[in-house]
Amino acid sequence: MKNMQSFILGIVVVSVTLVIGIYILSQIQTTLVTSTGNATAAAPVAAGDAVTALGNGTPWLTILVVVGFAVIVLGMLTSGFSQASGGAPVY
Repeated sequence: MKNMQSFILGIVVVSVTLVIGIYILSQIQTTLVTSTGNATAAAPVAAGDAVTALGNGTPWLTILVVVGFAVIVLGMLTSGFSQASGGAPVY
């Protein structure tokens, strides 16, 4: 149970950090476009590319969450089976 709480807390921290990073980069891009008056300058385009790259990385976070929960569930099942059999597994 402790592993599941740590995993969920880790996913929440990573997700919040990712969202805050995307928001900050978006604000930087807006500020650069406003201050330079040129939306095609190198700095605003780079900030926009960073926002796009971080936004496209979120499907990987979903895959990691599913795999993490699968590992936790399988771990709970195997520990439950070993306790039900009365000891260590025999090979």
